[in-house]
Amino acid sequence: MSRPSNTPESRAKTAAKRPSPLLVHASSTPDPAQARAFTLAGLVTIAAYAVAVLAIQMRAHPVGDVFTETDFYGAYAEGARLIQHGKLDPSRYGVIGPVYEIALALAGAIFRDLYVAAQALSLAGMIVTLWAWQRLWTVRANAATACAGLLLLVVNGQFLRWGYSVTTDAVALALQSLALLLLLGRTLTPRRAVTAGAVAALAFLTRYSAVALLPAGLLAVLAGGTDTPRERRREVALAFAAGFAGLVLPWMAYSFASGARTTFQLHHNIAYEVFARSRGIAWDTYQREMQPQFPTPWSVLARDPGAVFARMALNVVEHFRLDAEKVAGLPLAAAALAGVALAWRDGALKRFWPVLAAAALTFLALVPAFHSERYSLPLLPVWATFAALAFSSPLLALALDAGRGRRVWLKALLIALPLALAVRESAALQRRTLALLPVEARTLALETRGEFRPGDKVIARKPHFAFYAGLTPVPFPFADSLSQIASVAREQGVRWLYFSWPEAEMRPAVSFLLDTTSRVPGLRVVRAVKDHPAVLYEILPGFGPEPEWFIDSGIRELHRARAKLLVDRTDWRARVYVALYERRLEHWEAAQQLLDEALPWAGEDPELYLLTADNLAQSGSPGAARTMLDRAEPLVGGDPRVALTRGWIAAVDNDPAGAARWWRPLIEYTDDARTLYRMHDVFAATKDGAAQAAVDAKLRARGLKP
Repeated sequence: MSRPSNTPESRAKTAAKRPSPLLVHASSTPDPAQARAFTLAGLVTIAAYAVAVLAIQMRAHPVGDVFTETDFYGAYAEGARLIQHGKLDPSRYGVIGPVYEIALALAGAIFRDLYVAAQALSLAGMIVTLWAWQRLWTVRANAATACAGLLLLVVNGQFLRWGYSVTTDAVALALQSLALLLLLGRTLTPRRAVTAGAVAALAFLTRYSAVALLPAGLLAVLAGGTDTPRERRREVALAFAAGFAGLVLPWMAYSFASGARTTFQLHHNIAYEVFARSRGIAWDTYQREMQPQFPTPWSVLARDPGAVFARMALNVVEHFRLDAEKVAGLPLAAAALAGVALAWRDGALKRFWPVLAAAALTFLALVPAFHSERYSLPLLPVWATFAALAFSSPLLALALDAGRGRRVWLKALLIALPLALAVRESAALQRRTLALLPVEARTLALETRGEFRPGDKVIARKPHFAFYAGLTPVPFPFADSLSQIASVAREQGVRWLYFSWPEAEMRPAVSFLLDTTSRVPGLRVVRAVKDHPAVLYEILPGFGPEPEWFIDSGIRELHRARAKLLVDRTDWRARVYVALYERRLEHWEAAQQLLDEALPWAGEDPELYLLTADNLAQSGSPGAARTMLDRAEPLVGGDPRVALTRGWIAAVDNDPAGAARWWRPLIEYTDDARTLYRMHDVFAATKDGAAQAAVDAKLRARGLKP
């Protein structure tokens, strides 16, 4: 028997027959068993998201925030109640349609509590969104892509936040997602196209930017992006447009017939973006001072056409950057951009270009407005689409032989990186969001409901308190004085004034109302809370004139500083200001507590070090004072206050000789009466008659008795 050859040629032939343990490009042939597993994993992912949102809603989100969720308390809840009583008032919907409020009214009939109903709508909307995109990804790609897309969506911080918030966003997103699924999910017949158009119309009547679905759908049909025979594309496109118009036009006709007018306020978004926000002007200030200057879109353009077009061009770049950073997150955005390139190379882009076109049109619809993460929420599934394609594309798969004919895609395992980073960012976002909830409004309202009479009104910056207290809300006026607030209260018969941290931030001229020690005439403190500060006042006769202390600018700033401390614990300058007042009263311990709280936030501030060292000396802690002074001295050099404080430290430490050495050169420098009296005692104890006489002369010059 001859032995096998071991020549280089034979080894090469053997290696060629042996399968490679690593393939750069893998096969995309679907495995039915794996497809079922990925589909099941996707459904489990949706269920896990639902459980997480429900847990947040039940345990950590008892009240809506003072930003976007304000619309629920100030508009949507009232509109839903009207609909429940059979009244649909078109005048309420100048910018949007009634779809969300109708849905809220129906949900409210089930849950009774409209806030709980709104939470249920948000959760249901996000579940529908996830299901719709899972179906769309599976049909247009495969179950693995769908599973990857779902994972990338549910860990995204914005997707989680708007799932538990009481806003229109989840419902609008669900309707837009369903419209795309109907358009792109399977063969598009005229009947299915009508349904898709109607769902797109419902999305538009929930969120104006969803109008982008109309041109996006028509483009997809006519350009071959849907599964529609060429000879039927025009018919199907007309059916889609008819479905859209079949809901929008009757609503508009009903609105006009009822005397209402569709008053799109988009031009105010543009005016604010161009002429206010770019100059650091807040929205409230724009509404008060600038909004009347722009009654029509043409008035905005006429003011400065160049500035308008320049701002819009800049917004294209700026919005894309912010979408990548704040909505998608940079890891997901990077994966999505890579996914677009891979989809172009492996052919997936031919199946997903209608999704990309819809995203582009939606993006352009949002360009005129200021950037908002929730406005851009409909773009998030598109980011996830192409990121999922990046990880599920057979190109650059790096498929490793796992035995028994199975291969593991090393590239697919890289999805763990953006998932982990997104989880971390999401956790931080939820902490920030939930920490700012005005839980005090609900708590204070429920605790004080016994004080109110039917028909009572309350002035408040946000309507949350009125909602839970059962009061009629009156918007907080653009007030710079108590008299302006009092005037509104008299004109509208308001009995209550609710003042919390949002009022203090937006109306800084009267922020002292947050400090109950201000004792404003005509206001009775009913109840106050310090954690998430808020005060409920009863408005009594005599409210309006400024308090007597108002003429003293120092006391005015004291009350404002105390209000700042309640709102922002990191405002160390406000703490120092209050500490200085406590020192004037010789409340050394109270001052020291404030100074100790200020130190961690002030950095290496020499003035604070000097003040703290002096206060420690005054309060009888010479050792701590000496340590603090040692930190200050290198920062202030030869400042005479260092020697002055060292003298105090020696005096407090029962070292009159040491105090005399430090103080003797500073007699002429010193004007503080407390220090001069202590110098008198020190020089008397050390029998330094000349120094004692100089101190006594200075006391007499100030009209003080030695």
